[in-house]
Amino acid sequence: MLKDAKLFGKINIIDFFIILALVGAAAFFVYQFRAGGGVPFIAPPETQDFIVSFFAEEVASFTTDVISIGDNVIDSGRNLSLGQVIDLNIDDAIIWNADQYGNTIRSNKEGFSSIEITTRLTAVPNEHGFTIAGNRYGIGHSVTVRAGRSVIFMRISGLEEVGA
Repeated sequence: MLKDAKLFGKINIIDFFIILALVGAAAFFVYQFRAGGGVPFIAPPETQDFIVSFFAEEVASFTTDVISIGDNVIDSGRNLSLGQVIDLNIDDAIIWNADQYGNTIRSNKEGFSSIEITTRLTAVPNEHGFTIAGNRYGIGHSVTVRAGRSVIFMRISGLEEVGA
């Protein structure tokens, strides 16, 4: 029966087990589709609209100058849409320094600005914020944002469900 590592002297044992595994897998899939009536339906998760604010304290002003209302906002690291700009606030940069007495004071820096970008997006809500394509976001989440023609390292500073 087993001669020279061949079954019945004709077929290699390894080839036999590979063929057996393939036949078993095919039988399993045929059984699943016939018995279950096809692929089971998985309901898509419920989505919700969100208003999300992104904030950066100190950004070179040339990056804030090329962002406009209506620009798409993208999570640069994951290439995911984070909505479109619906509001844009550009102000003096927020820099914290010590004065001559050692007290921490807020100051400005020429050529730099702070920026808050507000977007509207649709995502799956979760207990801490929202989920897009399996990626969870919440207040304080740091993200590299592409908006307009700029790329800025920002944090989510505000989050509210629309219509909730």
